[in-house]
Amino acid sequence: MQSQTKNTEHAILVFSKAPVAGQVKTRLVPYITAEQAALLHEELTRDRLKMCTGDGACDVQLWCSPDTLHRFFTDCQHHYGVPLQQQHGNDLGERMSNALKEMLGSYDKIVIIGSDAPMLDMNTIDAAFKALAHNEIVLVPAEDGGYGLLGASVQHDDMLKGVPWGTEKVLASTLENIERLNLDYALLGECWDVDRPEDLERYRRLK
Repeated sequence: MQSQTKNTEHAILVFSKAPVAGQVKTRLVPYITAEQAALLHEELTRDRLKMCTGDGACDVQLWCSPDTLHRFFTDCQHHYGVPLQQQHGNDLGERMSNALKEMLGSYDKIVIIGSDAPMLDMNTIDAAFKALAHNEIVLVPAEDGGYGLLGASVQHDDMLKGVPWGTEKVLASTLENIERLNLDYALLGECWDVDRPEDLERYRRLK
């Protein structure tokens, strides 16, 4: 873990993979090339970091996979002033759970977002932090059956276990776990991810 100065009682963790061609945004290939998909992933990640660090209202960290060594990550660290943290775990659930376990010792509230939900804005993130005053978990559902934001004021090892990541059952499975653990939760709005060719066209229309 990189050293950091804690400025606020809550933090945004931006999860991102190293932009290696053929390993990111693979469902967009061959609609675009693997190299173009990697560049798109970089663009989306930079956009999220620019948004989250814009007003300095809370601490922002970039959580990197498989490690923090890729030049893109170090460029982001220097440009946006964010500390780099390495994701740990065998699947996304373990990686998010481990991040929550690590960070909730330092912060009261944590929001985790990915890099590929361009319509997820700071108003929604602010609303998530506010909702965590009365709920232990907050989720922003995605149109594809997943979610684009996970907010938490508690961590439980079983909350993200057994979730079929990458399927339309991600949100439903997570909610089953949350309800089984008797955690208070809230759902806020809806977002969409840039995963398929039609999503890319939708994203391009925003630019």
